[in-house]
Amino acid sequence: MIIRKCSQGHRIRLHRNTTPNAVRTKTYADGTVETLTYPSGGYDYFVEVDGEVVKRSDSFKNIEEYYVDECEKVHSDSHGRLIVGKHQVIGGIATLQSEYPDESNTKAEIKAWYDMRSITYSDSETKAELLSRIVDNFGAKHIKK
Repeated sequence: MIIRKCSQGHRIRLHRNTTPNAVRTKTYADGTVETLTYPSGGYDYFVEVDGEVVKRSDSFKNIEEYYVDECEKVHSDSHGRLIVGKHQVIGGIATLQSEYPDESNTKAEIKAWYDMRSITYSDSETKAELLSRIVDNFGAKHIKK
């Protein structure tokens, strides 16, 4: 089970090892296929980078710190550890209110925000409709309805 994934689109993910030795395959609409083999038992959590398990741990604190370090290797604006009340997890991505798109973003930027968080939408939705869903579903306070 994915607990967190990189907010910048890199394949860096923190998993809960719910099904040791299971092989998970996901095929995307563009034909891309991702496969991940969960590690054998013994550890509750693991970090995956580009499809390879790079760290295992029973401590959520330790594994989350390792995950953050991996994210910081590829981009400098990591969220760090999750802080309840500060971050909202949307589609496995820690998200701050300040990262929500608003009226100044283009429709393409709003759709990219949705795509990163695996949120479905219709191509026919207008920019205003996409923004209103963010207000209704995620409580964005800075977007005018």
